Amino acid sequence: MQTWQVGNFKITKVLELEIEAGLFDGLIPELTPEVVRQTDWLYPDYVNELGQVIADLHSFVIDTGDHRILTDAGCGNGKSYPMQPIWSNLDTPFLERLREAGYDREDIDIILCTHAHLDHVGWFSMRDEKGNWVPTFPNARLVMVRDEYERHLSQIVSSDAAEDAADAAADGDVDVIARAFHPDTSALSDQTRLIQEESFQPIIDAGRLELVPTDGEVLPGVRYVSTPGHTAAHHSIRLESGGAAAFVTGDAFHHPIQIARPDWSSQGDWDGEVSARSRRAVLESCAGTDVIFMGTHFAGISAGYIVEDGEGFRLVEKPHA
Repeated sequence: MQTWQVGNFKITKVLELEIEAGLFDGLIPELTPEVVRQTDWLYPDYVNELGQVIADLHSFVIDTGDHRILTDAGCGNGKSYPMQPIWSNLDTPFLERLREAGYDREDIDIILCTHAHLDHVGWFSMRDEKGNWVPTFPNARLVMVRDEYERHLSQIVSSDAAEDAADAAADGDVDVIARAFHPDTSALSDQTRLIQEESFQPIIDAGRLELVPTDGEVLPGVRYVSTPGHTAAHHSIRLESGGAAAFVTGDAFHHPIQIARPDWSSQGDWDGEVSARSRRAVLESCAGTDVIFMGTHFAGISAGYIVEDGEGFRLVEKPHA
């Protein structure tokens, strides 16, 4: 189990599931086997010998001593994801792995969410013995940036408005992650409604949703950092303790190739040019420093340090390497 120390903060990676090799191929169109051969540091943690993308779904637990914080919450078990059926009705040992890391569900008291896509919100809730959706972490408050939560809600449209919304999406006016893969606005609305009912609503019913402004501070040493592009209001997370720091990417970075080539955006991004600017700004701020750079979908060694490498950057295991 991977752990890191950031001042007084202990950070632990908790795996939900490994993504099948090759499933993310094409998500970043420029990432081809030829490019992989030119970027040798990607192997073996982030690509395999065939040049296929390796990734996973995981959360980080940040133990400050006073608080236990979960960053992003995976797909969850038993959820309804018609637009992503391979992640529907999962049955993963995520909670068992959380206990192996030393934390029970009741220990988590804050959840942070970089953005409201289905693979980041699922463990907000789980089914109880009666089959009802209830908060997975009964003592936790979900602290989320208001603009991102409202963006999520804006994707739920009435059936009468679906056709107009689809036309707007075609013009680029609606934040539709599925624009590249699933341009059906009605389908996206239905999926978002399910996410709201199955993941967010139990939190809301328990009175545990707390919305903060852009770049909002959650508690001393823990704050959101605006990194738009994947969604219009996507936020990453900055941690600071005892003179040390870490940066949790969310989906500002899907794969480490975007460290080497920050201008290469995901097909799932709301705005690829905006996400590229966000990545480059983050990398320039972290390069050559002791900031631990933590990728939300990075398999293998999921964190390291950023150093300059030609026109791009590189992820290394030790600072200033």
